[in-house]
Amino acid sequence: MSTDEFGERTEQPTERRRTQARERGNVARSIDLTAAGLMLGAATVFYLLAVPLCRTLAELTAALLRSAGRQRLDSTDVVQLFRNILQVIAPNLLAVLLTMMATAFIWNVVQVGILIAPEALQPQLGRLNPLNGFRRIFSVTALMRLGVSLAKLAIVVAIAVWSIGSLLPQVTQLIGLQPGGTLVFMEGALVKLAFQVSAALVFLALLDFLYQRWRLEQDLKMTKQEIRDEMKEMEGNPLMRQRRREAHRKVAQARELHQVRTADVVITNPTEIAVAIKYDPKKMPAPVVVAKGMGEIAASIRRIAIENRVPIIERKELARALYRTIKVGQAIPVEMYQVFVEIMAYVYKLTGKTPRGLS
Repeated sequence: MSTDEFGERTEQPTERRRTQARERGNVARSIDLTAAGLMLGAATVFYLLAVPLCRTLAELTAALLRSAGRQRLDSTDVVQLFRNILQVIAPNLLAVLLTMMATAFIWNVVQVGILIAPEALQPQLGRLNPLNGFRRIFSVTALMRLGVSLAKLAIVVAIAVWSIGSLLPQVTQLIGLQPGGTLVFMEGALVKLAFQVSAALVFLALLDFLYQRWRLEQDLKMTKQEIRDEMKEMEGNPLMRQRRREAHRKVAQARELHQVRTADVVITNPTEIAVAIKYDPKKMPAPVVVAKGMGEIAASIRRIAIENRVPIIERKELARALYRTIKVGQAIPVEMYQVFVEIMAYVYKLTGKTPRGLS
């Protein structure tokens, strides 16, 4: 007995199932990866803007201290002072905010791409159930997440302690240095620590992201019965398939009957079969069957031929052979050329017309 008989999900998910899951917002995504990316972006911004930002703040502080004893402060002056401060620090602050926004956007796009999932935004009253909330908090999955988070925290703390420990011997060399030198050392140490910690977090978050992708793949797996049901749903029930085939057949027949008006001759059986043939020496290497049919379709071909004065020739064996062996749009075979030439000679003699393209 196969495992699928017990409802085991052993089959890879179909593209439709993946698409439906994505539309519901069910995608592989690691929150830790976004947070780690933001920390890495913050470290990069601090490395690039630390010196100009500190210089700007130092100049602003010095200017405020120089005018502290002489400046009169009332409500209007306080508002103007804050405006001046914002004008000074706004460019650097705006650069930091835009960089962090871009970083968060890029890390999310890298994980899930551009995703708009209205279903994920709809309120779900089941999440307000306290019992379900307690089950999620005290479940085995929650305990596993807690253990993984504690392990990540331990790794990050270990890296931070190691990084700070490696800097301690250099702290004694700060004695006697100017404040500017001390600030430069502290800035370099903090940037180094931030890069080391953020790099470790990015690595751990990448592992978490790969795990989330593997878990999503397992959740999306299907049973063989689910695949069969999906195929039936996509193809529709037999009645709908029959209706579609019938509609396509009617459209094709209408297109063929429309071509009868431009045919050169119609070969009949005389009432059971009708085959319309067209020949243009300038465009066709050989005569082509433009329409054919039996019963009611044959009657329609004869009626249209009469209305458009297309000659109707009765040749029972030829009509049967053309109907059985030649599809609409195909040229007649070489072995029928002689018979067709005789028929067309008779048609031209009967109608007084000359072959199309040779007049």
